[in-house]
Amino acid sequence: MADGRETKAPGQLGLVQAFLNTYDLQSGRDDLADATTGAEWLAAYRLVSPGTEFDERDRRRLSEMRGALLFLVAGNGAQGVQRRAVTTLNEAARRVRLGVRLHPDDGYRLMAEGVGIDRPIGELLIAVTGSMAAGSWDRLKVCANDACQTAFYDFSRNRSGRWCSMARCGNRMKGRAYRVRRSCVSADAVDSRTAVAG
Repeated sequence: MADGRETKAPGQLGLVQAFLNTYDLQSGRDDLADATTGAEWLAAYRLVSPGTEFDERDRRRLSEMRGALLFLVAGNGAQGVQRRAVTTLNEAARRVRLGVRLHPDDGYRLMAEGVGIDRPIGELLIAVTGSMAAGSWDRLKVCANDACQTAFYDFSRNRSGRWCSMARCGNRMKGRAYRVRRSCVSADAVDSRTAVAG
């Protein structure tokens, strides 16, 4: 909860949000800093079995995917989508094995069938495409505070949310903008008085 409102994305989109927030810009904490902590995070979110080991190349692939997803989500805040991010995610989708399984009640399900790091990457891509199909993807955003950049779910009715938290970032950024405007007005007033005096 932040500002008395829920900020965690619902369903599988919550997994994508948690993945994006494995790096905290303000504290410098990075849950994907090494292969061991990356594997621990994946196990905590049930994307791999506990004790699964990965190497540095696997960690780099996860980190690269996180960066590409962050740019993709930033596009939901009207910054525009970077082509490089889309290319990276498309390449990741080609590498992993995604299969379709028919189900008597649900119709069909996408399944991540790859081995090693391909399986959790596949699960994350399934969560992304599923939320896009469900129409909830564009509510996942990146905080407009450049010093924060936390991924948050925009629950606002008109999808206009810009901050992960009004108390943490919104008020701070609005206060900063006010001080900048105020200093510009003061500078203009000084310039006007100088022009009249001259």
